[in-house]
Amino acid sequence: MPDDKRVDQEWKDKVPQGAPAEQEPKKKPPLADKLVTAEAKFTFLISSLASQALINLGLIENPVSKKNEVDLEGAKFAIDLLQMLADKTRGNLSELEKRYLDGVLYDLRMRFVEASK
Repeated sequence: MPDDKRVDQEWKDKVPQGAPAEQEPKKKPPLADKLVTAEAKFTFLISSLASQALINLGLIENPVSKKNEVDLEGAKFAIDLLQMLADKTRGNLSELEKRYLDGVLYDLRMRFVEASK
C-alpha cells in the first residue's frame, strides 16, 4: 500500500453552494444562536476519545451517572481506537498532531496499567 496521502474532494463538488435565489434563508431556532459547534480538527477527535478513556478509567466523572466508575474494557477499547487512528494516519499527520497523539497514547497506557493493578 503506498504511503501517498489521498484526499477525496469530489463530495465537495456535489454539495450545493448557497441557497437558491428564490428561497428565503431558513430561520435559526432560538437555541442555535447560543450553541457553538467546535471546529472539526484531528486533535479534537483525539481529545474526545481520550476523555472517554479517562471516564472509563474512573479518572473523570461519568456525565451520565455522575459517578467515577471503572470500566477497563471500555478504556481499552478507547485506547485501541486511538492506536488504530495512529496506525491508519501514519505519514499523514503534522508533527504537532503526531506528538500529541503519541503523548496521549503513552499517558493513557500508563494510567491503564495503574488502574489494572
